[in-house]
Amino acid sequence: MEDIEYEKKKLEKTEDELEEIQQGEQQILATLPKKYKNNPILLANLMSATATKITNITRIKEKPYFARIDFKDDTKENKESIYIGKIGVLDLDGNVVITDWRAPISTLYYDSNLGNVEYNAPDGKIKGKMSLKRQIIIKDKKLESIFDVDSVSDDELLKPYLGASADSRLKNIVASIQSEQNNIIRKNIEKNLIVQGVAGSGKTTVALHRIAYLMYNNADRLKANQFMVIGPNKFFINYISNVLPDLDASNAVQLTFEELASEYINEKITFEDSTKKLTDILDNKINKNYLKYKNSMEYKNALDKYLNTIKNGLISSKGLVVNNVQILSRDNVMKVFEETNGESISQRLDMSARVIANRLKTNEEVYANIKDAMSKLYDNESDIDKRRALAKKELDMLKELTSTGFEKQLKKYVSISNLKVIDIYKNFVENVDKYIDNLDIDINKLKEDTLRTLKNKTIENEDIAALMYIKYTLFGNDEYKNFRCVVVDEAQDFGKFSYYVLKLILNNAYFSIFGDMAQGIYQYRAIDKWDEIYDIFENSEFLRLEKSYRTSIEIMNEANKISSNINLGKANPVIRSAGPVIKSKIDKNKQEDYIVDRVKQYQEEGYKSIAIIYKDQNNMLNLSRKFKEANIESEIIYKDQEKYNGGVCIVTSYLAKGLEFDVAIIVDVDSENYSTENILDMKLLYVAMTRALHKLELIYNNNICKFLE
Repeated sequence: MEDIEYEKKKLEKTEDELEEIQQGEQQILATLPKKYKNNPILLANLMSATATKITNITRIKEKPYFARIDFKDDTKENKESIYIGKIGVLDLDGNVVITDWRAPISTLYYDSNLGNVEYNAPDGKIKGKMSLKRQIIIKDKKLESIFDVDSVSDDELLKPYLGASADSRLKNIVASIQSEQNNIIRKNIEKNLIVQGVAGSGKTTVALHRIAYLMYNNADRLKANQFMVIGPNKFFINYISNVLPDLDASNAVQLTFEELASEYINEKITFEDSTKKLTDILDNKINKNYLKYKNSMEYKNALDKYLNTIKNGLISSKGLVVNNVQILSRDNVMKVFEETNGESISQRLDMSARVIANRLKTNEEVYANIKDAMSKLYDNESDIDKRRALAKKELDMLKELTSTGFEKQLKKYVSISNLKVIDIYKNFVENVDKYIDNLDIDINKLKEDTLRTLKNKTIENEDIAALMYIKYTLFGNDEYKNFRCVVVDEAQDFGKFSYYVLKLILNNAYFSIFGDMAQGIYQYRAIDKWDEIYDIFENSEFLRLEKSYRTSIEIMNEANKISSNINLGKANPVIRSAGPVIKSKIDKNKQEDYIVDRVKQYQEEGYKSIAIIYKDQNNMLNLSRKFKEANIESEIIYKDQEKYNGGVCIVTSYLAKGLEFDVAIIVDVDSENYSTENILDMKLLYVAMTRALHKLELIYNNNICKFLE
């Protein structure tokens, strides 16, 4: 009781301090224009920084901190009580009022038990003793409760957060980051990470918190726009655009892989719907072996052979000609090009032009060639005016070789700026059988399908890596050299060629790659295991997130039956019970009415987000009509939607990936629909089952999927 009263008074004092600091910062903001009117750049920076401080205080007033640790540094006499919050706050004298969760000392709260502890600070290792670790629950400026714990990984401590509804879970993550998550978040920026995380392990959350942590701890040398997040779809980008500001990391560049490709290639293209390809594969409508090949390094090698022919055909067979006089033969120009180092063909051509221009200024043989050629023309001309013109032309040519403008002319001669990536790729595909060694690939199918889409300037996901590679080989990556940290989510859905291209283009960045092989539903184009990309990301570390925080123990145990049977391991669930998984055998013609009744019941029980998950789009519209007749508001989630606003939704298994719901009802969980012989079926079922936070219901008609019997 005494501790509660103390923390209530501390909270009241902190609220007063925050109010005082905010007022002080507002006064400072008002004086800045007059004080720095003669230095507009400094004025803009100071106003922006001060406005950010004011905004941050407004954001945390309702809940200024979530934890307290008492720590005594071995080099100091007294212990300190350190209050940890989402954002650090200093008073007007520079004293710490609230410590940022990203600060080095805060790791003691996440990782250490009471007693002798140490942490890494910028000036070296700090040792001391932690005598208190307290979690503080504040809501609407009121202290609700406190927990004194030895470890933040205590399952009992996690239950209040994990029991929350889907729409409020992420808001609390900084208060409940687990040690295994914290270890990944705080890894050095100059290290490539490959993180295999089970469903519900917080991969996306950890990825975003890592961005926020690295921004905070490298703010003195890196800007926010040097960080990039690559997400799987617009759902994800919309989701993180709401989350990152809350983590003080809103200015990170946020793109899907398709958006990055479109921006980089910079030609008029549209992308084919990946979900259409997936559904065609599910319905056995297409032969898929060539799709994986297009995302392989073997395909890259075939492209290299073709691009070598492009390179060799760049220089005219006439060589370098000025005013109908050959200055250098093609062989001599190509020799300079081959001797020139450069990242791209464009860079090498520019450098070649510079080298040639410098050599010509002092090349007596070239001057002799010009004089000889012009003399022959002069001797064969009897008209005096024309002879004068030829003499002047000779002088002009000799001057031109030594002028500064000649280098520009040379660059035009060797320029490839008029080349189009789409046209080059189209030509490659038309002749692909000349460059492919793999005879197991259906080359005719590859050509036919790819050319059909290219004709309409439409790009399949499987062609993105090839197009970006062509662009890089021709023109380099000048616009993307500034990036230093790239996070990739749902990374199991990328092929090796895609990773190779990403590393080429973003070659000054370190990568943090997050994914789950058990959820690799685009396996027809993607890697099969993580060690396939170890050679691309040097200095990489492989890490695991094996504990699932999303679902109840009952749901996770049921989903583990799927993953373990396809040899992809099991997740370790947090000990949180939410009742058994419901398996309902319902006649096919009665299922929709049954679902309507169940949704009404779940809504009456207070669940806010309810998903009805089908394997594919069949029957979704029928159920939507049933909901409308029953006055239940619902929406169907389609591939081009960017937002899910909660409530009742109808969604396919593949579009549900990355989302989470209070309740998930999976339809047609029959052995015929989800075959244990088909690994893609099993991955889709695993994805669907692991979307549920609290309640999972499986509906089937005849015989439930064998692994779930």
